Amino acid sequence: MRALTHEEIGLLANKAKWATIVTVRPDGRPYAIEATPFYMGENVCFMINPKGGTRRNLCRSDRVLLKITYASRDLSLWAGVTLEGTGSFSTDPEAIVRGWGILGEVMGMDFSSKAESFSRTPERSPLFMVRLDGASGRCSAREGEEMPSYWKV
Repeated sequence: MRALTHEEIGLLANKAKWATIVTVRPDGRPYAIEATPFYMGENVCFMINPKGGTRRNLCRSDRVLLKITYASRDLSLWAGVTLEGTGSFSTDPEAIVRGWGILGEVMGMDFSSKAESFSRTPERSPLFMVRLDGASGRCSAREGEEMPSYWKV
């Protein structure tokens, strides 16, 4: 087992189709949801419930942890990435439309009707943006070994 390099963390984070978003509830307990990440500039973004627990938790603390994991079927090969940052919901109508477009590309879907609807009511924006300020990760490879090539695609 070894630490992931900065480059490997970036490769795995950019390839992820699923991530866990972790915030802290007002009573101090962790709160986690899963969603498909996408990137807008330097921010990791998600389209999530604009009235859910994540928004409520951000009122107390804007600190966010994102967890991305990969594993082979038999769990003999694995990698985990932890990203830390500050989260916020964007109310910029142009960013909301752009976010739905990027998510649509990632998922192979057309979200143009959702983009139009949410851009008209930006106060209900589901565009959750995380500005990163830390990253770490580990993998099953030994020191000096590369991680499995199929995770690099």
